[in-house]
Amino acid sequence: MSEKQKDEITIVAGPCAVESEEQTMDMGEKISTILHIAASYNIRGMFRGGAYKPRTNFVVQNGSRSEKVFEGTGEDGVKWLAQVAGQFGIPVVSEVMSEMDIRHFARYLEADRDFLQIGARTSQAFALLYEVGGYGFSVVLKNPQHGVDPAEAVGSLERFQKNKELAYCIRGQKRPIDPSGENSAEHLAYLTSLHASPHQYRDARNLNNIASIGKLRSMPSLDNVSLWYDPSHIFGGKTDEMRRTIGDYAKKAITEFGYDGIIVEVNDRSATAKCDADQAMFSTLRGIDWSQTKVGLDPEQKPLSLVDVVKEIMFYQVQRGATTMLHGALEADYKTLDSLRWDLPLERLVH
Repeated sequence: MSEKQKDEITIVAGPCAVESEEQTMDMGEKISTILHIAASYNIRGMFRGGAYKPRTNFVVQNGSRSEKVFEGTGEDGVKWLAQVAGQFGIPVVSEVMSEMDIRHFARYLEADRDFLQIGARTSQAFALLYEVGGYGFSVVLKNPQHGVDPAEAVGSLERFQKNKELAYCIRGQKRPIDPSGENSAEHLAYLTSLHASPHQYRDARNLNNIASIGKLRSMPSLDNVSLWYDPSHIFGGKTDEMRRTIGDYAKKAITEFGYDGIIVEVNDRSATAKCDADQAMFSTLRGIDWSQTKVGLDPEQKPLSLVDVVKEIMFYQVQRGATTMLHGALEADYKTLDSLRWDLPLERLVH
């Protein structure tokens, strides 16, 4: 664990995209309940959700028809995020895709409370960086798709000198492909070598660059930047093992690598999600209806839920002395978290 890890740990959780007011408020209520319980353990909770969703493809095939991909709910989505923040008392984190969109964030969200996210694709879109730098919002910047280049990270973050708080989020990187092709002997040999190294998984969506924190922590210019980790985007969750791995690395990022925060995607009804359904965690597994999730059937290898991850980080905070809470209080809060149900309205969740 890094000696520079902050006492306060940040947990950011929510759906990949905010798709409707009902979905946004349902997940906002559940997630804020969980994270408010964790607040006594020097854990800061935030709600994430994409109102704007830059996508790799422009169209997808639906049977014999081509359909435009879902790219977010725009201004309406920002309004729903503001409702979550106001009604449930939790800051929100959402990606701003272009300079034109910032006016909606400035209108509905609060610069003293909320974060604007700069995604991997736009991490060096300097017109956007300068525009965001003109507002007071805190900013979370994700590493570029090609990976972590510390000089690039510093260069982008320096555009935010007027912003309240800065975080740099490690979110994996694309797998390079040998010029001779994905099925070539050279590429297959490279993959075999790669997956023999620690923290890499053949079924993961991206390469896991969790160890990048070592280089970033050694840079004095990043001393005032929080370092976060996003396991959802890295592992993807297309297999039972990868779904479990998302939760495992959410915990490891804090307890073993010394990150200051994590971002995880949480969507209790991922079966109907319009993007990144595979990588969604669930708020809890108690009372879950698997048919309403992307998993489909009760899996042999259970994923870890947000409750599981939060409990582990609460325990970690007590163990390292980052909170005045005692083990007796921890056991009581565990019981409260374990009483939360996936399938009940929130007013009946906490007994």
